[in-house]
Amino acid sequence: MLYRIAEEAVRPSTSITSLLSRILNLALETAGADRGCILLRNLSSAGLKPVAYRDRRGEEAPGSMPVSRSIVDYVLKSRQGVRTSDARTDARFVPGQSIFQAGIREAICVPMQGRYELQGVIYLDITTPADRLVIEGRAATRFTEDLLRLMVAIGRQAALAVEDNQYQQALVKSERLAAVGQTITILSHHIKNILQGVRGGSYLIDMGLKDHDESLVRKGWTIVERNQDRIYQLVTDMLTLSKERQPALSRGDLNETVGEVCELMQARATELGVELTWTPCAGFPEMVFDAEALHRATLNIVGNALDAVEGHEHPQVRVATSFDPHSGVVAISVDDNGVGISPEVLPGLFNIFESTKGARGTGIGLAVSQKIIREHGGEIYVESQPGQGARFVLEWPLIGDEQGGLERRTEA
Repeated sequence: MLYRIAEEAVRPSTSITSLLSRILNLALETAGADRGCILLRNLSSAGLKPVAYRDRRGEEAPGSMPVSRSIVDYVLKSRQGVRTSDARTDARFVPGQSIFQAGIREAICVPMQGRYELQGVIYLDITTPADRLVIEGRAATRFTEDLLRLMVAIGRQAALAVEDNQYQQALVKSERLAAVGQTITILSHHIKNILQGVRGGSYLIDMGLKDHDESLVRKGWTIVERNQDRIYQLVTDMLTLSKERQPALSRGDLNETVGEVCELMQARATELGVELTWTPCAGFPEMVFDAEALHRATLNIVGNALDAVEGHEHPQVRVATSFDPHSGVVAISVDDNGVGISPEVLPGLFNIFESTKGARGTGIGLAVSQKIIREHGGEIYVESQPGQGARFVLEWPLIGDEQGGLERRTEA
């Protein structure tokens, strides 16, 4: 029985209540009691609260069992298990009004003593008259000293299980609080940098208005506009990461979606002196995908590639789409000839808030892109060597339209 109790204690459980209910079932099975109840220490008050109740027929009725307060109070005070074979006349529980009113004939109550604190009690009793037990073929006295010792051991096991559950819940809570704190700190840092850019642009606009200098106003507005875009991208990425979602699949042209990204990034590439080339796949089958999500995933990867080649000699970024009819895999590849990625950085490349761009990066873009591609059933693969550029490949299995028509079409 102790082995079975120990198995229950280490078995994954959705809640401590369900765990204690299973332990109570085993205790009732062993003791042959009519009823049983587990009461846990209430963390918000000094009392006990019932968390599990069972009777011999297996029925659950939380709160309906009239537990003997005389016996429970005695165990809480002495911190020792007690057994009574004639509860109504037991001198330890005089005047025993709750025992008398509940019709309790035999009872066992043991403390749930944990490593440091008393977690609660396990209470079992028998209300069936002795003559009725004999008729049912059961012994007139069920609760023995051996059973009491066993119940004390079960109480100890149950208390350790409760403590382990509390420690686990505390660990999860502390990890969540740490993650929240890290998120707030990093986001505050990025937002502060963006706001500094906005303030700088606003200052130039203010100077230009005072001096009637249109070029200065235009320069300041360009800075404000760029930082507006940065904060929009940051908020959008955070919203994408914050919720689980299914792709909004619809029939579309992948070349058109990726082409829009390249067109959007062309102005920035020209500003940085980067040669941005776009090579669409010559023929795609009909497919469905989340165009808006894939636009964002591709935009993040292409934007990172432009950052990687900034200041490099003859900087180049090449974007292409492809389809393998044998494996049914659709791919978007982004190649750059930038500084590359060191091997020690690669394993954590897609971790949120880990950026190789220092203060310029949020560490969110790659995590968002990976999430979007995985929502399509695919993955992002990276090939890179320090000083030799990097290649990002966004792959996912072809998703046909609802009619299953996978007719090829030729791109104009």
